[in-house]
Amino acid sequence: MTVSSDRLKYFAAFVRREIGQAIDDSKLYLIRTRLLPMARAQGLASLDELIDMIRRDEKGEVARMALDKMTTNETLFFRDAYPFKVLEKELFPSLGREKGFSGRIRIWSAAASTGQEAYSIAMTAKQCLPAAESRVKITATDISAAAIAYAKQGLYKQMEVQRGLPVQTLVTHFEQQDSHHWQVKANLKSMVRFQQENLISPRLVSALQQDGPFDIVFCRNVLIYFDVEQRKQVIDSIAQLMEVGGWLFTGAGEMVTGNRSSWSVQRIENRPVWRLVSKH
Repeated sequence: MTVSSDRLKYFAAFVRREIGQAIDDSKLYLIRTRLLPMARAQGLASLDELIDMIRRDEKGEVARMALDKMTTNETLFFRDAYPFKVLEKELFPSLGREKGFSGRIRIWSAAASTGQEAYSIAMTAKQCLPAAESRVKITATDISAAAIAYAKQGLYKQMEVQRGLPVQTLVTHFEQQDSHHWQVKANLKSMVRFQQENLISPRLVSALQQDGPFDIVFCRNVLIYFDVEQRKQVIDSIAQLMEVGGWLFTGAGEMVTGNRSSWSVQRIENRPVWRLVSKH
């Protein structure tokens, strides 16, 4: 299927405006590869036709589906291991002591994808804290409606649970449905609330205020998709939703700088974790 350069540039600008994902000229091929199956499913003869449909109704269903196709949902349980070790060895013990048995530890998984990160946080909490189900509340958001729907269901394929989940952890927190699927147990599921949210939306802070202020935020492997100014905007929004002194995990090499908020970097086991110094 053919696509004209002016339509590619329009769609790249549309994606940046709506979800903050910057697509430079060297990555315009991503538009072709991700939208091609959608155009075929719509019975269209070209990608030009699909992009014209989006341009005519940028808030419509086709546009929403196209934006969903452009998001990256690569994830796995206990991805990178290190953040979960920090939770287990450092943060959960200290926050548990600080807040006491009746206090709530609030956590935000800010790019939750299909839910593996949020459920991994919940499993770590249950391992570390007595009565974790009532003490730890996890809010998990993602821009992709399809990813959030999948995460809410909590039903994972055999291949997905084999990626990062030790066998003992799997049988403790999941119930096997058949030879190919495993269901998150209800007590673990109750710790996580999933919600579709856009990190660059001006309504983000008001949408999540009732869930915070958060003690810990995971925002990993997503800042790299934003340009510098959008990155600062996201960091400031995260700061507004956190406790001062709260902890932020980012992906490897992702720097934390806001326009208003200020942060310090703490090294735990020689790896960086960010701590909020000031929101303003």
